[in-house]
Amino acid sequence: MPTQKEKNIFLPTSDGSNNSQITSLTDNELVKMIKNNPDLFKEITVRYQGKLFAYLYRLIGDKDEAEDLLQNVFIKSYRNIESYDTSRKFSSWIYRIAHNEAVNHIKRKSLKRFVSIESITSVKDKIDSASAEDNAHESWIRKETSKEVDDAIKKLPFKYRQVLVLRYYSDKSYEEISEILGKPVNTVGTLIKRAKDKLSVELDDLK
Repeated sequence: MPTQKEKNIFLPTSDGSNNSQITSLTDNELVKMIKNNPDLFKEITVRYQGKLFAYLYRLIGDKDEAEDLLQNVFIKSYRNIESYDTSRKFSSWIYRIAHNEAVNHIKRKSLKRFVSIESITSVKDKIDSASAEDNAHESWIRKETSKEVDDAIKKLPFKYRQVLVLRYYSDKSYEEISEILGKPVNTVGTLIKRAKDKLSVELDDLK
């Protein structure tokens, strides 16, 4: 159960702390400041709520459940920020927390279906062009989907779905995916190749 202080990390800042000086910091520079001033964690939620919501929503397929998981991700990140090693890549660290939340949720619910996924070839351009002023959650849901890709993706095992989402929707490198999933880089490369091969087969079957 989140404390009132933890709930406050989701509230917009009103004290001017979220200024251009803060927003210009790298993630790791920001984390170092957060360790001395936890209130600055709100900037983490601003930076990552859209990306992490998209990731969770695409794996879970339910907006309300994805929002609940997103809150859990931020609370766990907030509680464990002191132990974060700033020599590492912060995005990999927080995506790993999100990944674990999604996997645990799927195991609990024994989910068999997942959200529809947009065309892999166009998703990066769509993400880059999303307006920062749009509601972070709704902007992801309003994306156009390709029914053919949707139908094909639904048939892939979860281990292939997740690497496709991380690689082509979250734009993660093989090294980052390796850290997020806790798998060797070579294994990640193999999973991505197999996922694309299986997706191609499923798309051919739909023709």
